[in-house]
Amino acid sequence: MTIEHAQSARKSLLEDGYCVVDDAITTAFLSELRDWANHLLKTTAPLPDWKYQGSDIKINGLRHGSNNTPDWLPEVYQGLPAKPRDEIVDRLIEWPSQVLDALGLSDFYSGGTFQIISKPPKSAPLYWHQDWPHWDDPISGAPWPQQVFLNWYLSETNKTNGCLRVIPGSHLERTDLHDHLVPAHEGGGYAVEEENEWMFLDHPDAIDVPARPGQLFIGDARLLHGTHRNMSNQRRTVLLGWYYRRGYDVPSDWKAEVPRQILERPGDLPLRWNREPGAYLT
Repeated sequence: MTIEHAQSARKSLLEDGYCVVDDAITTAFLSELRDWANHLLKTTAPLPDWKYQGSDIKINGLRHGSNNTPDWLPEVYQGLPAKPRDEIVDRLIEWPSQVLDALGLSDFYSGGTFQIISKPPKSAPLYWHQDWPHWDDPISGAPWPQQVFLNWYLSETNKTNGCLRVIPGSHLERTDLHDHLVPAHEGGGYAVEEENEWMFLDHPDAIDVPARPGQLFIGDARLLHGTHRNMSNQRRTVLLGWYYRRGYDVPSDWKAEVPRQILERPGDLPLRWNREPGAYLT
C-alpha cells in the first residue's frame, strides 16, 4: 500500500465515513475463504430474521474472540449459544493489520468474530441503517472513527447482485433519513416491510460502492448504508468483521480540532446501548 493510497483512504474514511483499499488480500487466501464460506453456507440453515442480509453465520477465531457478552448489550444478545471457532478467522482478523496501521487505525482491535453474510439469488435489498450503539455518549460526535466494519467481498460485486450503497458524510451530519428510520436489526429492522418508504428509499445522496474480489471496504459504524437487491442468479457473499478503538480518549496522533463535549467527557462514563442518534449528531 503506497503512502499516497493510504493518505487518500484515510481522508475518505474521515470525511466520507468509508474507504476502499485495493489488492488487500492474496488470490490464494481469497480462494481459501470462498471454499470455507461456501461450505458453511451449504451446511447452515438460514435465519428468518436475516431475510434482508441473507445469512448471519458468526465464527470466532481460536486466538481471537470471546463468548463473554458485555452487560451493556441489550437482552436479545444475552445468553446466546457460544460461537464456533476456526483458525481461518484468526488469519482473517490479523491479515489487515498493516492496512489499519497505514490508515492511522493501529489502536483498533478486532471483536474476534467474522460474519458470513450472503445474499441468495433474487433476494431483497438491505434497508438503510447505521450500526453505532452508543449515541448517548459524547464520543458519538468524534471527527475520528471509534468503531469500524471491514468487508471482504468474495466475488465481483455491483448494483445487479446487491452491492453496498452509502450516504457519504452521514456519520457526522444528520440527514432526513435519520429522523425516519426504524432502528437497525434487533431494534425493529428485522420486521420492516419491503414497502417501507424510508427504509428502502432511493435517496438522492446515495452512491453505490461496487467491489472487486481482493478489495477491502472499511466503514465507520455511524455511516448510513444498505445494499441493492440481488437481481442475479448467483449468491453474493461478504465477510464482515468489527474493529474497535481501545479507548475513548483523543487519539494520540490527532492534530485537528476536538469537539468540546469530548474534551469534557468523564473518563468513567459507563457505556449504554442506544442505536438512535441524538443531540451528538448535528
